[in-house]
Amino acid sequence: MTTTLTRNPYVAGVDRDSALARARELAGDGIAANIGHFAPVALDRETALANTAEYVELAREISADQPYSTWLEVDLPHIGLDVSVEFCAARLLDIARALGSGRWIQTGAEDGEHTTAVLDTVELASRRGVPIRGSLQANLRRSPGDADRLIAAGVPLRLVKGGFAEPSLVAWPFGEETDMAFVGIGRRILRGGHGLTIASHDRVMHEVFTGTPVEMLLGVRPGVARRLAGQGRRVRLYVPYGTDWHDYVAKRADDARKAEALQRR
Repeated sequence: MTTTLTRNPYVAGVDRDSALARARELAGDGIAANIGHFAPVALDRETALANTAEYVELAREISADQPYSTWLEVDLPHIGLDVSVEFCAARLLDIARALGSGRWIQTGAEDGEHTTAVLDTVELASRRGVPIRGSLQANLRRSPGDADRLIAAGVPLRLVKGGFAEPSLVAWPFGEETDMAFVGIGRRILRGGHGLTIASHDRVMHEVFTGTPVEMLLGVRPGVARRLAGQGRRVRLYVPYGTDWHDYVAKRADDARKAEALQRR
């Protein structure tokens, strides 16, 4: 299994050292990294605490070993989102203490049923001093209001098109309507003045938001990432590691096909 993974462009490796080494390599090419871990979803406190311990150790190694451009990515269901907002925010504070100053914790977006809990956790953690960045999904109809809420709270935001199939009552269809929502929400966040990163492989969005930092996925259109960085654009890649990589790799291969199609529009 490990041999196959080492040849896979979408995952740094199965262990923490692989991800740290890949982030250093990217930094040498002028590309920043968010390091993430494939942890199990925590439905109980014990699992959440075990996952938090891995994130804490990762945070310590990032702080000791990495340039300041390297951040930590945390999926909140790994550290107790389904236990409670209060519990999850406390785990973020544990991780932030290990990460040290000058770096950010980037949180992911979840399906629509978890969105309220995710935003409540991000806002609570921010109030407690965690250097946290939130994510919003442009396809969710509620996201303009959520953007206003997090802008008011002073939380920097990453905007994605959306990665979950949602009911039509809560989400726009993927395609033109989501693209229009992405542009509108992105401009809304920029007016708020607290920081925007667009997470997209879509050349059109790169051009619409000229000068805005771009986040992409490791292995998906790497030539585009290098080209943008070479033009002086701030580029950041999500660099994951861990043993539970199979579903992620399958989805990234699909993302790569979609990204290729977007470039031909």
